[in-house]
Amino acid sequence: MAGYTMHQRFELQEQRRGEVTLLFIKGQMDKAELDVLNAALTRLQKEGRRRVVVDFSEVTAITSMTVAGVVICAEALRDKNGEMVLTGISPSICKVFEMIDSAHKLELQPDVVAAIKSMTQRSPQSGVSA
Repeated sequence: MAGYTMHQRFELQEQRRGEVTLLFIKGQMDKAELDVLNAALTRLQKEGRRRVVVDFSEVTAITSMTVAGVVICAEALRDKNGEMVLTGISPSICKVFEMIDSAHKLELQPDVVAAIKSMTQRSPQSGVSA
């Protein structure tokens, strides 16, 4: 693991697979946890790591405000020629994304393998499929 952050009810683990950084979230997500995710994404961007997969398969609860923040994080990464793909979105978490009409603003993949494949099939500069 390249990095690990733990709060009382939240964990963020980081792994690197080539040019793709994987962030695994476990537990509940609200404003404080979003701040941790945002700080990790900012650090990765400064390190030149622009391809990020965020795995939500172990997220147990999320607020609509946090989902909106995740969308903002993804858009900020895109503005810096990066990309973020979300994986492991459970039906209950997906309902929160749909509730604020944000699922269409994000790339969702069923798992980490599919997300990495999706990213590596695109041109690094354009984010467009090759």
